Amino acid sequence: MENKKLFATYAVVILVIVLSASLTGHHFPLYAQNITNNLAELETGVFASGKLGYISDGKDLGSESYELTKLNSGEIKLTSEGVVTPPIPIPFVKPKIKFNQEIIVGSDLSPKDLTLDYNGPLGIGSSKIRVTVSGGRVDADLGGKEKSGQLNSSMAFFQGTGSSSALTTLILARLNSSETLTEIRTGGTGPQSGDEDRLQVNLELVRKETQELKVNGSLQTVDRYVLDDPGSSVDKVILSREGTFIAYLRLGGENSFYVYRTDLLGEDYKFSSIET
Repeated sequence: MENKKLFATYAVVILVIVLSASLTGHHFPLYAQNITNNLAELETGVFASGKLGYISDGKDLGSESYELTKLNSGEIKLTSEGVVTPPIPIPFVKPKIKFNQEIIVGSDLSPKDLTLDYNGPLGIGSSKIRVTVSGGRVDADLGGKEKSGQLNSSMAFFQGTGSSSALTTLILARLNSSETLTEIRTGGTGPQSGDEDRLQVNLELVRKETQELKVNGSLQTVDRYVLDDPGSSVDKVILSREGTFIAYLRLGGENSFYVYRTDLLGEDYKFSSIET
């Protein structure tokens, strides 16, 4: 009899767990919930991860997976890997270019180091990118092209591959008003990230608002940050929820472009013209 009661108790507990999982399955798993206010209290180790899809002009360009880790030093490390097909047509070839990225930022989220390697078949699209920020100076080797300059900003971030926006999101979640951020363009996979003329670009946070996304038949409220580049017709939009990166969209320009969390929104999620 006691064994039957014990089994019944376990069965109820398991049922509750299963029901809870099914009820919460349509909501965003908030890997980074409240992280922006408690970075110092985080234990060391991996605290967030995600999978991304790349879409340009309605076409699938590739994918990426990433992890955010807190180091013993208090710094935050982003590591990622993925594969992309260049949107620029190459006669008779559609090369799949693999990449690996590592970004280190300080405990205050200030940029420190970026390493990004592209490896394409027969060397097509291969490149090695190295960027360091030290003593208020940015030094970059962008695949053989060296650039440097003074970093005159208290808030700056690396624009590397799409996953770099997971770190940018943590910075944006701390801002409460219109501010200027410096984007360090490194030749990553995001739109305008490989700006040949400008290593550093000052972006203004022109709007912070909320937006509803329809996910699995239900509406989810997310934060929407619109960053304006005064020297370009293209704006950068980041969607997030309580420090969790959800999507990066380009507004303006010739072709639509966005990077989004396939593990949160689904493999075939499409952004409508209203959302973008």
